[in-house]
Amino acid sequence: MRPPTRRELTVAVAVLLIAVPIWAPPLDVTGPDYRYETAELSTQNGKLAVDTPDGSHVHDVEGIDCFDRSFEFTRRCFYDGGAIDGNVTGVNPSIVDVSDPAAAGELTRTGDDEYVMLADEIYRRSTTFVDANESVGVTVELGVERVDPATALADVAHEEVSEPARTAIETGSVTTDEPIEDANEVLVVDGEYYVVFEESQQRSYPANPGTERLFEAVSVAAGGWLLLRS
Repeated sequence: MRPPTRRELTVAVAVLLIAVPIWAPPLDVTGPDYRYETAELSTQNGKLAVDTPDGSHVHDVEGIDCFDRSFEFTRRCFYDGGAIDGNVTGVNPSIVDVSDPAAAGELTRTGDDEYVMLADEIYRRSTTFVDANESVGVTVELGVERVDPATALADVAHEEVSEPARTAIETGSVTTDEPIEDANEVLVVDGEYYVVFEESQQRSYPANPGTERLFEAVSVAAGGWLLLRS
């Protein structure tokens, strides 16, 4: 087979440049790439078992708080841990919907998940009104009650699973150019529970549609010029 001539190489380069708007977008060389991995959730001896890939760590699960075991373990998790041996009374935790502070009963804790994981055991949180006055504010009693992990998983799980999340569950990991909308949610697939979580985010070149269109226009113009010359 004879080697290509200089004219043939020029034509090939010209066609490649003219076709930049067709082949460049699928390569997705700009913008961030998100890498997601999958953790399987199950119950073992009354505790919640989290099976993650080696070196990976789940920091957050929607509906079940205090998954993070790092130094950023939040203060509210320490309060919950203290309530294992007895309710904790405190002033002004994050509470909403208290139209009548003098009325006893269960209150809602803003931003807190209903369930909390402490030492791999699952508890349901409770917040009960104790007292209220102008000088101190609202005093409440924080408590936790141990529940079966299977009950908590069934309660917070989502059966609708996005295609990227399903791919991550089936293959163990996935890389996308957009965040997965149902990441960090408990997902049900074939009767098993999973959490898809972001492991890393890698940036190559910043996404800039204006610059990308300019690059495509210059490439097409250069390809057309080479084609005319050949």
